[in-house]
Amino acid sequence: MTPARRRSATVSLLAILAVLPPAAHARAEPGTQVDNVELKTLAGGKEKLLSPKVKANIFVFFRPGQDRSVDALKQMAQCEKDLAGKSIHWAAVVSSSAPADEVKTLVAETGIQMPVLIDDGDVLYDRLGIRLHPVVGLVDGKFKLMALEPYRQIDYCDIIKTRIRMLLGEASQADLDKALNPEKSPLPGADPMKKAMRDVNMARRLYEIGQYEKAVKQAQRALEIAPVGQAYVVMGQAYAKLGKCADSARMLDTAAKLEPSNPNIAGARALCAGASK
Repeated sequence: MTPARRRSATVSLLAILAVLPPAAHARAEPGTQVDNVELKTLAGGKEKLLSPKVKANIFVFFRPGQDRSVDALKQMAQCEKDLAGKSIHWAAVVSSSAPADEVKTLVAETGIQMPVLIDDGDVLYDRLGIRLHPVVGLVDGKFKLMALEPYRQIDYCDIIKTRIRMLLGEASQADLDKALNPEKSPLPGADPMKKAMRDVNMARRLYEIGQYEKAVKQAQRALEIAPVGQAYVVMGQAYAKLGKCADSARMLDTAAKLEPSNPNIAGARALCAGASK
């Protein structure tokens, strides 16, 4: 390539770069100083994003027409109620490109009380590197960013409340770790007694349709999981129907120890009344 062509290519490249939009800002990191910008409000006035008079500044980026934003704002409405009276300044932030009527409908639907600020030209979005909705920003009274907390379908309000309580000096990092990684709730059926009762109920149905030997086996399965008195009752009934009254009496004696008030025990004993043991 001749020097003239190289110069021409360089000029062309610079011209292209000149018309390209600037690269989007990276997502703001904790500790970043947040500018206390003044923005127009949905109500028609103007308001600052942050307040120096509180310990916790909370702002919520959202977008109308998005289920995630609806749920997030509903959870933030609950957070507002739960933390009412504390040293907190709340604000919601929406792009100026969002239709005002849709924003008003969403605000009414979710019940948030915080002012809604209009980010003209998405300047604030760009400064903080917000690319997804919804996101909650948490800033202290000196305007330092604590976190940008992305939406979570589960426990979102609890996580935000814990972060706010940290800013208020009411919670520790350990509390936040617990909120972010709560202990798993037992899965349905994890309770051994409940699991055993499912086998008891099956054993009872087998007994009712005359499948006595199968009823005994199903009740035994229940007892392998937990000592359920009703399993012994079903076995006592089934053994009685099978003519095994000694086994029936033994099962019913055990049932009486576990559930002395069980009304089915006496009826089961009557099945073998007068029979030779």
